Amino acid sequence: MSNDMIRVVDLDKENRRSKKWLIVVILLLMIASGSTLYLWWDQDVNFEAYKTDVGKTASNSLGRLTLNEVIIDDNQILLNATFEPGKEFKPDHQVFFFPQILVNGQDYMVRNGGQSIAKSANVYTIYNSIKMDDFPADEQLELVIRYKDWNVETPIEKPWEFQVDASQEQLQQDREIFSIDKKVKHIDQQEITIDKVVSTPISTTIYFHAEESVVNDALHFKIQSKSGQSWAFATPYPLNKEGTRWGSRVDALYLTEKNYTLIPINKEGSKIGAAIKIKKDE
Repeated sequence: MSNDMIRVVDLDKENRRSKKWLIVVILLLMIASGSTLYLWWDQDVNFEAYKTDVGKTASNSLGRLTLNEVIIDDNQILLNATFEPGKEFKPDHQVFFFPQILVNGQDYMVRNGGQSIAKSANVYTIYNSIKMDDFPADEQLELVIRYKDWNVETPIEKPWEFQVDASQEQLQQDREIFSIDKKVKHIDQQEITIDKVVSTPISTTIYFHAEESVVNDALHFKIQSKSGQSWAFATPYPLNKEGTRWGSRVDALYLTEKNYTLIPINKEGSKIGAAIKIKKDE
């Protein structure tokens, strides 16, 4: 196993503006060398149209942090940064950051995932995937990115902060929407409404909701093409603190065909509901 890790936190949408975020879930995954987020960022796909090169550095007593790139996706922002600890700061374990992002002055964050790769004793590459809800439709976005929380006991008295102008104009042009509005039964027989599937060159997300909180593991899905190729959506995440609105995302999947089939499945991959034919919006 590698020392590369991903750490994920779900955020309480009501209380996250307070000094300390309420961490609902912390999931620490040990994964093989060249882990998911790193591979996603480095794969041979052209994301230039959705990427903003930043190259700005901020410093404080704990070290230097350079924000390299920002990528805008559907209800998601990805960050690539480099952290160089100061000479007096010597962390005794791998450092993870959980940045805060304001989009046009508002906080839309619902989940904050991060990965840290030690390039040397004094340099870390930091990747973050920040999932959001009700992302604004504006073509031009003003981002305030603050690296103010991490997994180190030493508090960040002076956050590393960056102001970035980014565009989602090309993303909006390339985004494909499959409106669904179909009801299915959850594994506990609770009724769930599948709202839509949104696909971009960066990721594909299934959005669904229930009238009451989904108390068991949220519904898993599989999307299948006409040729029989399929993709499992096995990592649903809540979009609100009540647990009634959910998303399930697969990175680096772009649905470009007109028709697909969406199949509700359980954690083991077995079909638990009728297949739903989905069609790209005109």
